[in-house]
Amino acid sequence: MLTKISASKQLTMSAPTQDTPGELPRLRARVDTLDAELVRLLNERASISVGIGLAKRKDAEKTGGVADEHIHRPSREMQIYERLETLNSGPLPTSAIQSIFREVMSASISLQKETTIAFLGPRGTYSHQAAFERFGDSCQYVEQETIKDVFDAVAGGSVTYGVVPFENSRFGSVQPTLDVFCALPGGKVQIRAEHYLAVHHVLLRNKDTTRGQIRKIYSHAQGFGQCQTFLNQHMRGVERVNVSSTAKAAELASREHGAAAICSLGCASIYGLDVEEKNIEDAADNTTRFFILGNASDMPSGNDRTLVFFTVDHRQPGALCDALNTLKTRNINLTKIDSRPSGQRPWHYFFFLELTGHMADEQVKAALADMNAFCLDITMLGSYPAQQP
Repeated sequence: MLTKISASKQLTMSAPTQDTPGELPRLRARVDTLDAELVRLLNERASISVGIGLAKRKDAEKTGGVADEHIHRPSREMQIYERLETLNSGPLPTSAIQSIFREVMSASISLQKETTIAFLGPRGTYSHQAAFERFGDSCQYVEQETIKDVFDAVAGGSVTYGVVPFENSRFGSVQPTLDVFCALPGGKVQIRAEHYLAVHHVLLRNKDTTRGQIRKIYSHAQGFGQCQTFLNQHMRGVERVNVSSTAKAAELASREHGAAAICSLGCASIYGLDVEEKNIEDAADNTTRFFILGNASDMPSGNDRTLVFFTVDHRQPGALCDALNTLKTRNINLTKIDSRPSGQRPWHYFFFLELTGHMADEQVKAALADMNAFCLDITMLGSYPAQQP
């Protein structure tokens, strides 16, 4: 959110047309003083952050428990960003303030514990971009070949967190992510947070290829799905090849004459491609939602969502309706519903439900207990703060 500045305020902040003698050195000296104070305060904040980690471990030792290993707290992070918006009076926009604090928190996290983030690679994917937006420059990033590999890295403990695409505002759910959720042993991986990324697709071509020579376009299925209008108007008859990620598409196009890729603008410099066309997505508000994965969900924030998947006995008339009706009875709203083949037998499905509330909330626990009576099985995939723009 950008902070609006009134016309009168803009006038008072405008630089004078003529500096009085000695004014510029005085202002620069003031900036130097403020910089020194900022450095002192940043280090003081970082020291307190490290102290919080030590206090958690001491408290756990006193009670005979296990210290909470999670230093990325989505609920606390959301509180900080909301407070910054309240505190900010300009001239810096709130988005700039939040970006600065993202790096402050990233550095503090890295001081407490080495934090590694798995993402669908290679470098330059939208998953890579979403991961960096969320965790900042001080964490370590580990690329994975497939979405399943991201889940496996989190489940196996080789990384701290993982980032996977879940759904697009125009093209719907990311089916490979749903399929991995279906196959995952219960409790091994839990959703901790959601992250929304504005996605702007670019058509990049091999440097030795002109537009008229393009015979093949590589991209992820989501990339093709989000750019149908452009493709149908300008790239009729050009072969479309689905690959594991948009960055992989760029990598392949860089090696092949006559090839192009639909991917992010950042891939142009990473893979040495030329920009043919920018912003080719069907909708200007094209947005992809990502999930941050860990080995446990965060505590309730007061404004949460929970994702579950379940299956019912399809031979029982009204079984699905009965299961869903328990949520209505408890006054719990559904924000998403989807289905995927269960793989257990033909024409048998898993249903995905996203509902309002945290799985620790009494109302949610009661509703899911009621729902369980109509389900063959039900699995909790995690609860997370609602952060939809």
